[in-house]
Amino acid sequence: MKTILGCIRRADERFGLIADGDCICIGLSGGKDSLAMVQALSLYRRFSKRAYELRAVTVDLGFPADYSALADFCAAWQVPYTLVPTQIGPIVFESRQEKNPCSLCANMRRGALNSAAKSLGCNKVALGHNREDALETLLLSWLYEGRLHTFQPKSYLDRREITVIRPMVLVPEKELLHVSRSLTLPVLTSPCPAAGRTKRQDIKNLMRELNRQIPGATERMMHGLVETEQYGLWD
Repeated sequence: MKTILGCIRRADERFGLIADGDCICIGLSGGKDSLAMVQALSLYRRFSKRAYELRAVTVDLGFPADYSALADFCAAWQVPYTLVPTQIGPIVFESRQEKNPCSLCANMRRGALNSAAKSLGCNKVALGHNREDALETLLLSWLYEGRLHTFQPKSYLDRREITVIRPMVLVPEKELLHVSRSLTLPVLTSPCPAAGRTKRQDIKNLMRELNRQIPGATERMMHGLVETEQYGLWD
């Protein structure tokens, strides 16, 4: 957890993610990243120079799932927890029968999460994207859309009047895997029918092969993303 906290501190200082008096809504999917973020941001409050509040929200997609372990985990870290029921899953997979469901599902999930955050009085939403997520998104955009683009560590949504932050954007995924196993985080298996069969999974596999053939590829790619100002991806 020390490595994760160090990465969060660097991201906070570099991108100005957390301000004094913030009320931050953590998007808690039940995956290792979002669970680790609940614990890490709870711990970060202890030595951060800025006082902030936390909330955690899970968007229930409408698939059979038991979220009681998430509620218990949040209670243990004194983070108020909210479960938001939706029918996003049935809409995407049954009503719309989307051939490429991820985009629509993600948009609807973000909408539900942001609405919940506003109703809870939060001014920021924290998403658990890690270092590899940033690079995978860059490759997805480059290879499938022909443009250099990835998500921002911090972005303001005008229509929602809410700021989205990604405190773990510098955290290596291997650190999250280690913490998840060593701390026995209550990770939920994704109920999504498309899990493991997406373009993003293909890109994950490509990244693994790149690192197998070119050791250290991920570190050098991330250095280029963070430090190379000429591309302007993370100003």
